Amino acid sequence: MRLSPDTEAVVEYLQVYSGNTLRKANDVGLILEVAAQRNVPDLANDIIFTGSTLWRVYRLWKRLSPSAEGYQGVVDTFSESITTMRQLLSRLLEEASEEVQQRFQETYLRLAEGAVRNLVDLAHDLSWLRQLQNEMRRGGRGSAGEEQG
Repeated sequence: MRLSPDTEAVVEYLQVYSGNTLRKANDVGLILEVAAQRNVPDLANDIIFTGSTLWRVYRLWKRLSPSAEGYQGVVDTFSESITTMRQLLSRLLEEASEEVQQRFQETYLRLAEGAVRNLVDLAHDLSWLRQLQNEMRRGGRGSAGEEQG
């Protein structure tokens, strides 16, 4: 699937905004393109929000020791966020091309450890997009904020 010039511009801007740290830039573009073609901005925002949440929870989980108070709750929230992200992506892709559906199925939706790692990488990128959205809403110009790591 080819991205529209508008979507390509958004992804390029996001890449610069993130300090060239995006891990799944092409797939962020595909998500935005499919959402635009289907006219489902609320679903796109749900995916972006869930991705941002998943990335925050993942970063917290990696800093905690298994014996830390609240560790199991963080693990549970991480698992729930993975499930929600898979469900939202599946909904988005219901009417996408076979090529895009297959790519996302193999990369993100199969039940395998590699797919979870890919979802975390996608969540990293979506957290940058969420940060940019929030900055633009506050009237910022979209200059990079704090490092997301």
